[in-house]
Amino acid sequence: MTLRKMPLLDAASLQLDGKNMPMHIAALMTFEYPESLDKDDRKTFINELIERWREEPRVEYPWNQVLTRPTRWQLRPVTREIYSLDLEYHLRHWSLPSPGGERELGQMIAWLHEQKMDLEKPLWEVHMIDGLCESRFAVYVKIHHSLVDGVSGSSLVVNSLSSDIESLTTPIWAKKQHDGGEKKVAPKSIMDAEMPTMDDVKKVVNEVKEGFSASQKLRSHSSSGLTTFKATPDCILNGRIGPHRRVATQSIELDRLKKLAKKAEATVNDVVLAIVGGALREYLIDANALPEDSLTAALPVSTRKPGDTSIGNQVTIMYGSLGTNVADPAMRLQYVKQSTKAGKSMLSELSPNAVNAYSLFSTGPFLSTVMLGLNKSPKHLFNTTISNVPGLREPKYLDGAKLLHVFPVSLIMPGLPLNFTCVSHEDHLNFGIVACRDRVPHVQRLAVALMCSMEELEKHIL
Repeated sequence: MTLRKMPLLDAASLQLDGKNMPMHIAALMTFEYPESLDKDDRKTFINELIERWREEPRVEYPWNQVLTRPTRWQLRPVTREIYSLDLEYHLRHWSLPSPGGERELGQMIAWLHEQKMDLEKPLWEVHMIDGLCESRFAVYVKIHHSLVDGVSGSSLVVNSLSSDIESLTTPIWAKKQHDGGEKKVAPKSIMDAEMPTMDDVKKVVNEVKEGFSASQKLRSHSSSGLTTFKATPDCILNGRIGPHRRVATQSIELDRLKKLAKKAEATVNDVVLAIVGGALREYLIDANALPEDSLTAALPVSTRKPGDTSIGNQVTIMYGSLGTNVADPAMRLQYVKQSTKAGKSMLSELSPNAVNAYSLFSTGPFLSTVMLGLNKSPKHLFNTTISNVPGLREPKYLDGAKLLHVFPVSLIMPGLPLNFTCVSHEDHLNFGIVACRDRVPHVQRLAVALMCSMEELEKHIL
């Protein structure tokens, strides 16, 4: 039996897990039924798919991992392999009520997403959803953040689908993941761990000092354009969170984003931040609650090296301003560019291994109060979270059904009840918006405002 000890970053996701903050992330995939199926055949397509998948006995990493102790109160959790699954539990079937539109789908996903995972079982679920309008169905896959980050999780889910429209798709838990011809790497077992040398210890100490020094820059006022915690304004979006969620989605053509980025000499990420800033500005103006200073955002950044195919969490945090205090869309984009440039500059000065120390020191005090329950309404370091996860350009299929969109469904934290995450697939960038139901009303308006903000930016730049 192979035992694996979670790295500290993965373990933190388990330690933070709670009723109001379940620490799983998810992917909502929408598919188009195969053209060869008539209306009657579509009714049995999902039933037959589920029946076939529930007969699959194989289980691969990370779907075969279960905690040796089913509790979040442990410093370095350990997982063990299992060799069989209760597939009636892990694979479930739902039907949307009529008319099966985005509203009904969003309400179902919000309910599924707020359900905390059972720590006594493998930390994942797959939900098949039929009844979606326009000849579509959906698959919602959620997995605990202690096993994957957004990049590895997205790759894990989408790469489990078929590239061939004619072939039957192997169940997601039985698929051996490959990237570039190499098998994806699981973390080492406890038996494989090596004892550190004195040189290793000295190196770590220096990296910790470097990371701590960088994190302190975020706790003071900045004159270099760097977005710090001092710049974060009070906002009605921030405050306590409850256990219930709202979910909305939006999709924008990648070519439109790239055209804007090229014209403005910006990155696609800069354009995304400016669009989100515009949407939040209009949302808060409608609520008569727009702060004078710009809202700030945490921007997760992957620390994976080129060719790294490992499964797990490898991410740090950059901070940026969204220009919500700037009315002109073109000027807002320039404001965002200056902020992200300063953030990238600070991270680039850190040695690769010091980045993890920086991440822990910058957010550690906040996360500690959340985990220990010492502060029921913690001071927010930023106003929202915005993450952009790279996806695939090639088409994917599920038993001949074409994958149309992949919408990430992420998590929220106390004091930070709103999250925007986007992932690219083929020709679109797909946004998943997750919010606390009690704190952030009318999330669908934010989804609509994203497109309106995009159109306004095009009018002012193109």
